[in-house]
Amino acid sequence: MQDRRDVPEPVRTTVASPATEEELAALAAELAGVRPVPKPDERAVRSQAPAPFPGRVRPIARAIAAGGDPLGDAFCRLRPPQARRRQGAVYTPRPIVESMLRWAAGAGRPARVVDPGAGSGRFLFAAGRAFPDAALVAVETDPLAALTLRANAAVLGMADRLKLLAADYRSVDLSDVGGPTLYVGNPPYVRHHDVAPAWKDWLAAAAARYG
Repeated sequence: MQDRRDVPEPVRTTVASPATEEELAALAAELAGVRPVPKPDERAVRSQAPAPFPGRVRPIARAIAAGGDPLGDAFCRLRPPQARRRQGAVYTPRPIVESMLRWAAGAGRPARVVDPGAGSGRFLFAAGRAFPDAALVAVETDPLAALTLRANAAVLGMADRLKLLAADYRSVDLSDVGGPTLYVGNPPYVRHHDVAPAWKDWLAAAAARYG
């Protein structure tokens, strides 16, 4: 059994959390410093958002810099579990993230880290700290989650290393890089009833190609 004394405790913030998804979008866009927001779906989310409450942005930025994920926590609180379950959106606790990355580090130093369902970037930015020379690729379909990821990247100083693909990972074509790629994350857990027949056919074909 792993000795839990070496597992960092998650950082928590007492800053007032956003009360609506619109407020969360406003905070994330302000922290990300993106004007205009770069992706069409993210622009739609941002256009409905009010201005961030005065005094809230800086404390949340400090909490992010200290290792917390207040935006991801707010997303999980505001987005009903039933909706997140349909999307397979699982936001992994920090001790599990750190444990998985310690295990991955034993395989060597990646040139690139890919999270196929990145959410707010918990795996990706922990990997960014563990592997400071690796490029970071986030794949995320939810525009609000993508905004929170951009915000976290900006606060953590990793925006220049980040490539965010607003797409379904199954349709993404990743180019080769000059070194190994680490795929890390929490797979989307969905019931097979929620998987479209065309994607089931794709899965069967992909599995057959890889034997």
